[in-house]
Amino acid sequence: PDRRYVPCGWVTMRTSPGRVVENFLDMAHFPFVHTGILGGEAATEVARYKWEIRKETDEVWATDCTFFQPQVSATSEGSFAHLTYRVPAPYQVMLYRVSPSDPTRLDAIALLIQPIDETLCRAQPVMYLVDPDSPHTDLVQFEQVIFLQDRIIVENQRPLLLPLDPRDEIPTRADASSVTYRRWLKAKGLRWGALPFRPVHSRGADS
Repeated sequence: PDRRYVPCGWVTMRTSPGRVVENFLDMAHFPFVHTGILGGEAATEVARYKWEIRKETDEVWATDCTFFQPQVSATSEGSFAHLTYRVPAPYQVMLYRVSPSDPTRLDAIALLIQPIDETLCRAQPVMYLVDPDSPHTDLVQFEQVIFLQDRIIVENQRPLLLPLDPRDEIPTRADASSVTYRRWLKAKGLRWGALPFRPVHSRGADS
């Protein structure tokens, strides 16, 4: 009953919904896109974390994620954030964060994406926070600043459609959750809003 429900409006993004989900999962961009808030250029390494597709619920999870954030929440000072990511549906993603206000509990942040067409969507963040002190306006403004910074980056990614073929983009160790997300979408046969996987054909004798 004490958890704060914080709807944050929506942000229109000229990109595919899968690109928005991937950006939400990506910790590596924190120091460069959200400098002084979710990261800083003095600490850019993404520590190893666990990732999996949970077959019993058909969801993508990334656990044991940690990252130093200069401003973990609207009012707290810098510390290591402890994060868990969950993708319960192709265009829905959640973040569970050890609450800065109470380390025994988790904040929950959901991003619900409404596709308009294959390269245009609305991203709607909603927060459920253990935070008895922050003014509502500060909580909303904090989240909106983050997503407006993200919009600049996401809209400039090319191609706008999400590539599902691993040959189209070269991942790094920090991209494990994104790689898992793409593999999960490919297994579902997703085609809308994505560049499909290209089968490798063997060369015939007369090719």
